[in-house]
Amino acid sequence: MGQSGRMVLVIDDDPDFQALVAWMIEERGYAARAAAGPADIKSVLGSDIPQAILLDWQLGNVDGTTLIDQLRRQFPNSPIVFVTGFSSQEVAAAAIKLGAFDFLTKPLDVAKFAVTINKAIEQYDLLARLRNLELGSDESGFEGLIGTSPQMRTVYSIIRSVAPTDVNVMICGESGTGKELVAAAIHSCSDRSTGPFVAQNMASIPSELSEATLFGHEKGAFTGADRARAGAIGEASGGTLFLDEITEMPMGLQAKLLRFLQERTYRPVGGLKDLKADARIISATNRDPAAAVRDKNLREDLYYRLNVVPILLPPLREREGDIGLLANHVLRRFAKQYGKKFQGVDPSAMRMLEACDWPGNVRQLIHLIQRVVILNDGEMLSSHMLPQEMFRETQRGMPPAVEFVKSPDTSQIAVAARSEPLQTTAAAGIAFATKDDIVTLEEIERMAISRAITLCDGAAYEAARLLGISSATIYRKIKLYGLSLD
Repeated sequence: MGQSGRMVLVIDDDPDFQALVAWMIEERGYAARAAAGPADIKSVLGSDIPQAILLDWQLGNVDGTTLIDQLRRQFPNSPIVFVTGFSSQEVAAAAIKLGAFDFLTKPLDVAKFAVTINKAIEQYDLLARLRNLELGSDESGFEGLIGTSPQMRTVYSIIRSVAPTDVNVMICGESGTGKELVAAAIHSCSDRSTGPFVAQNMASIPSELSEATLFGHEKGAFTGADRARAGAIGEASGGTLFLDEITEMPMGLQAKLLRFLQERTYRPVGGLKDLKADARIISATNRDPAAAVRDKNLREDLYYRLNVVPILLPPLREREGDIGLLANHVLRRFAKQYGKKFQGVDPSAMRMLEACDWPGNVRQLIHLIQRVVILNDGEMLSSHMLPQEMFRETQRGMPPAVEFVKSPDTSQIAVAARSEPLQTTAAAGIAFATKDDIVTLEEIERMAISRAITLCDGAAYEAARLLGISSATIYRKIKLYGLSLD
């Protein structure tokens, strides 16, 4: 095995090609094993399992496509990349239809080869993490949270550290990132796990009912109060109270919550005496809490009481590798729920999913996969099953001050600032252009990122800042389009 612990099996009957590909594989830190045909595989591999397979389309008189079923049975989780001397859409379609991860043409393009092998091994690792998840391993997540990205591992570490204590925690993150799941994980890992976990979204409560909802009320305290009610704090005594959207709580109620945090007592609406409750408070917001304090939507003293330990949940677009892991996990869950046969996401669909910015985060991904499973049938989720807005979603983050037009006398793409001169240039181009001159949105995005990287002398972070996207997004796009920082 190579330094990375990853190995690629090369099945090709040309010794010179075997040697060349082995060198290219080893240059990327992977090990390479070469077999001239199916009869050599056992002796070459022994008991090892390849993390990717490079299979020649034509092995002497043997059609390589006839081996794919055998290889998929033998190595069900190892992506197969076909290598062929014929480059056509028909060959590509045939390869994908047979179950290939991707296909490459001879002579090999070094950059494309590197990207393809890296992506194939990433696919193998993703399937391995999914197997661990199905077997109950925590390597793919933690306490119901799915993800192995460095950002999520940091979150898991904080949860483990803070759970055994009784300090107040404030969880910040965009809508759909899983703030309630984090709160539930803290509760589950704490000494309060046998007590109740009560979740209350403050934004969903009418202001006139918010105090009674939180602190409870006595019978007859107001119209409709036909019986006494304990309220969320009373119900959570001995356990954890999760207050979502804390910045939406009325200011008057914030003062009463502050008193409870200080004295551990509260008074129900219409009550004549104070009651005690032992409830740990975990709060959350999708806003910047410091800005909410400045805007007088959150009391400063309450903010400091609640924000003893902050947890910042990363948006899905910045969680490297987690999109594929989540998509496959959710797909299998819904396939089981709705009696479908889906087993995974094919490479083309995965590339689309990974290219999206996911403004609705994990919640948006879950709902999209659910829709696809309900409306489609098959073993693999393919790109044609994804809704059309997915194609538009991949274009989020385009630089607003740059446009691209094809010159009428060249196939090159021209770049210009959005201004009146650009409109003149574009109009002139359209006058001579045909439908063949239409530039795809994917090509525009690729060119925009490539140009920004060039103008920033390969500094991806600076290019991301000027494009108005995150550094995680630009590195994802660089990998997606096979761009170079050189």
